[in-house]
Amino acid sequence: MNEHILREELGVLAALNGMKACALVDSHSGLVWHSVGGEAVEQTLWEAASDYWRLHGRSNAHFASLGELGAAVLYHRLAVLAIVPCAGRSDLVVVCIASHQGVDWREWQRRVRAMGNRLKDL
Repeated sequence: MNEHILREELGVLAALNGMKACALVDSHSGLVWHSVGGEAVEQTLWEAASDYWRLHGRSNAHFASLGELGAAVLYHRLAVLAIVPCAGRSDLVVVCIASHQGVDWREWQRRVRAMGNRLKDL
């Protein structure tokens, strides 16, 4: 994977209004490919976030009537944790930490899709 493109794409996400930090994480192992922003964010947070995603994967039959999971958004007291699959790469998820207010989630989703499309061609 081209490290420069990955850094650039994550930087765009992390710079969106209300975003604090973003990472690209292997959804199976929790391995962090790269993270941007949130210097105080410990590496283990990114790894643990993939556990939320895997939990749904283990229980997805119970939610089948709702359709495919598009995102897991968890509202913690101090921040929002959002996890979405990286378009075209079922093994990767984008994990972001954001403020409770001020995030344009539609724009964020559009940017995540664009990043996934760009990365799948690498």
